[in-house]
Amino acid sequence: MYTKRKVVVKMLGMFILALILGACGGAQDASRAYSRGMINRGAIVPAENIRVHEYLNYYEQRFPVPDGDPMGLDLRLGNTTIPPSGGEVWLQIGIQAREAENRIRTPLNLALVLDASGSMDAPDKMPYLKQSLLVFLQTLEPEDIVSIVAYDTDAKLIHPASFVGDKMWIEEAVHRIRPGAMTNLHAGMMLGFDQVDRNFDIRRNNRVLLLTDGIANVGKVDPRQIAEDALFYNEKGIYLSTIGLGLDMNDVLLSTLAQQGNGAYHFVDSAQEMDKVFRKEADGLVERVANDVRIQIKPSPMFDLVEVTGYEGAPPRKGVEIQMQPMGAGDSQVLMAKLVGVDGLFGTEDVAEVTLVYEDAFGQRIKQIGQNAQVMVANQAVYKPVLDAEVQRNVTIVRSAQALKHIDHLYLAGEYLAAWQLAQDMEFELRNAARKTGDQQMIDDADLFNRYQLTLANALGYDPGFRGPDPTRPPGDDEQPQRWDPAELPTIGLDG
Repeated sequence: MYTKRKVVVKMLGMFILALILGACGGAQDASRAYSRGMINRGAIVPAENIRVHEYLNYYEQRFPVPDGDPMGLDLRLGNTTIPPSGGEVWLQIGIQAREAENRIRTPLNLALVLDASGSMDAPDKMPYLKQSLLVFLQTLEPEDIVSIVAYDTDAKLIHPASFVGDKMWIEEAVHRIRPGAMTNLHAGMMLGFDQVDRNFDIRRNNRVLLLTDGIANVGKVDPRQIAEDALFYNEKGIYLSTIGLGLDMNDVLLSTLAQQGNGAYHFVDSAQEMDKVFRKEADGLVERVANDVRIQIKPSPMFDLVEVTGYEGAPPRKGVEIQMQPMGAGDSQVLMAKLVGVDGLFGTEDVAEVTLVYEDAFGQRIKQIGQNAQVMVANQAVYKPVLDAEVQRNVTIVRSAQALKHIDHLYLAGEYLAAWQLAQDMEFELRNAARKTGDQQMIDDADLFNRYQLTLANALGYDPGFRGPDPTRPPGDDEQPQRWDPAELPTIGLDG
């Protein structure tokens, strides 16, 4: 009978396979899991670690599956009507890949590059990692090519690139991995690239999987230089997926490496996260459907484009083109665009022209799909930009990510009460969305913002949700009843 730990280890083995095959889907969704890990530990989420488009695409979407074509485009408005005087419009842009036609995957040419620094010498890290690797390596096919690299102060070749064969070598190789001292991420990554390069074959999935729980602190440590050296191999067709295992890892570096390496990037903070990645994404990692996926948004003359997820800052008036991740079978991605209609609208108005452009991975040719989003102009006593429940769900997710970024700015400015109030407002907004959508994830997110209020209340020295500071209390008598005892907050680790 499996214990919980054995089940989780098995999940991680499957999860690692999904990440390695991430050349197909290339999921970038670490922001959401990283935020959860920080909040559950009573910390403030740094604004720079929240990428709104990545946060949004963590969540499951349910767009129509294309019939016949590799890719489908789905447009949905928050409200299909608008008053003549104009107003705010939310446009949801969904893209959906067809389902897998077969379950045959491309043979691997893989290097596993594993952090074996001193910080990995913990009961919930190195032993757990080894057990997961044993499970994962047993799932490989005899014709797969694999190498294992471990790095601490230096990089060490645990198992040189060779065919998996009868798998008799696996257990001995995995047990040779020992925690060391520093973190020479660059040396480990480059040795992994070299091993894959020696057996490069266009008919294989040529990939490096980099796993770390920390920050490079010896050897070449400049993130820009590390990314530049990785790019040399990426441009040769050797791609890179990354896994962050701890809150000390360099989120920006791992995200950059995976993005330019056409790979997946995930942050693992719990067994549930591993299960989510495997169950929700495994189907899309079997068969590549589309490369070079782009969304072009061109607003009509009567509407101004003011915000698009995936685009930093105010978008140009003429419109934008957003580069999306490569798509595997069954994959979906979503963009949210906010526009504002000007005064003088009449009849039926075009809001924006949206074009999906992609390379058909099977046919090796560029395809595109174009659609217009339209609204009906009608007098209305009260105009609500978001009536559609599905659009409201995704707008709320976007606002959640933006709220996390703003809370960090307020916290750094010492405006703790304003930060607390924003967290409370976001909790209420999420619960309202949950009532309309029936989405358990919205409830979980509301609970997370509820917990975040505790951290901010601790910074204030009192809980505004319970009662304000009492001016009649003697000086120094500042203890206030709290909704939770910080010592009782669960710490979610690798064992869930």
